[in-house]
Amino acid sequence: MKKHLIITIDGPSGAGKSTIAKKIAERLNYKYVDTGAMYRGVAYAFKYYGFLEKEEDKLHEILKHLPLEFHFKNNAIVIFNGNNITEDIRTPEISMLASKLSQNKTVRYFLTEKQREEGRSGGVVIEGRDTGTVVFPDADIKFYLDAREEERTKRRFLEFKAKGLELDLEKLKDEMKKRDKDDSERQIAPLKIPEGAIYIDTTGLDIEAVTERLMDYIKVRL
Repeated sequence: MKKHLIITIDGPSGAGKSTIAKKIAERLNYKYVDTGAMYRGVAYAFKYYGFLEKEEDKLHEILKHLPLEFHFKNNAIVIFNGNNITEDIRTPEISMLASKLSQNKTVRYFLTEKQREEGRSGGVVIEGRDTGTVVFPDADIKFYLDAREEERTKRRFLEFKAKGLELDLEKLKDEMKKRDKDDSERQIAPLKIPEGAIYIDTTGLDIEAVTERLMDYIKVRL
């Protein structure tokens, strides 16, 4: 029986990547790695310190010395200056800044290497937007989750509402559309379906149904 697989899950906002990845990792007793949390963590730190992208010549040193920690097992925990900011990074503002920073090659290469360190020994479910194309192009199993735009927006709207954030639905829809467009069109590691990935449309499916569908593919490889 083969163990310690590297499983990647990519897709746009609101497709269910994080929820499903956590479920799969829990079922397999694998590490769960949320690459988006890493970009959000850097975005939060940059906003806190007021760093400017024009400081490109110092950017690598800045990244190396950020008081930022990522802890992955059953959940993604982000620590900044000794404080847990895991929930603080889940805002539309940080999401948009993270998307912008993800287009910077220095930030991207720095975090890509950290992501590889987290998962290269296997036994990992790693999710994001380029995990099956750039981070682990030779992953054992690659998935791409998608859903209709309206459903993805509704899911994200309800997620924010559950956290007490009241947002305008149309504005959220526009922001998600812009982020997905920017991420799909960026020159470095664009969001796209990885070669050999299993495409799953999660529209109209609940969490358990999607989890079971992915597990059916994974069980064949175990």
